[in-house]
Amino acid sequence: MSLKDTSLIVQAAPLPTTFKGSPNDFLAEMVKRMRIVSPNGANFIFIGDIQPTSNVGPWLKNGTQWWVWSDVENTYVPLDVSASVTIPFFIGNSPPATNIPPVWLQTTNNSTDQNPNGFGTPIAWYFWNGTSWQPFDSIPNSGATVNRPSNPVNYQRFFDTDINVLLHWERSAWRTVSGSPGDVKFVTATTAAAALTQNPGWAIWGDSNTAQRGRMFVAATQDAGGTPAYQQSPPAGVNPAPQGATSGENTKLQLNGASLTTLPPQINLFAMIKQ
Repeated sequence: MSLKDTSLIVQAAPLPTTFKGSPNDFLAEMVKRMRIVSPNGANFIFIGDIQPTSNVGPWLKNGTQWWVWSDVENTYVPLDVSASVTIPFFIGNSPPATNIPPVWLQTTNNSTDQNPNGFGTPIAWYFWNGTSWQPFDSIPNSGATVNRPSNPVNYQRFFDTDINVLLHWERSAWRTVSGSPGDVKFVTATTAAAALTQNPGWAIWGDSNTAQRGRMFVAATQDAGGTPAYQQSPPAGVNPAPQGATSGENTKLQLNGASLTTLPPQINLFAMIKQ
């Protein structure tokens, strides 16, 4: 074991000139007359898991917590280091009275003396820009489709650069951020598979409900069985009809004289519904 120099000093009083005795007697008399002193005082630290029953100096509990002896309570108490701790950010509903530090987590409530941790739920992060508090919005991670997080949490965002769409993880699937469940839109794609790839969280209209295939669902003028009945007056020559009504005989549309079935695949239209 290597020894280190300290400021401790060993002092010893002289033996009487009349001393007589064996070597052991000589050692005993020397020890009686010796003491250890220090010009700067000395502090000792006790490290352990079990609390000392008396004052043995500062106690490093479990190697992680500082405790000191209290003469008032006659036991060890946690060391108050609050004056040495820098506040990393403010928490509360009201804007901070100062901008140091320049970070504020706004919550639904302010804490009180009766409920010091009653902050409620978090709302948003703010940063001080030198003049006012500005809301913070993080930039989502991005990458190819194969780089989407393998273990996402609910509402985690990811920008897919293969399809150039912002996605979030919701109901155990990646879905586009825009669009509410039940929304319907038309998209162009060469194939239905391509349409689904480019629109995560959407399904081809009528894919699971065959009764909806081939039906008109734009600009309904009646509520099919609703109470009270929803009614819009159509223009002259147009019969009122509810959503999903069939139009009678089918009409074959042509564009510049060409049937839709013979048009190039890049103009294929797919009706999609948000899941």
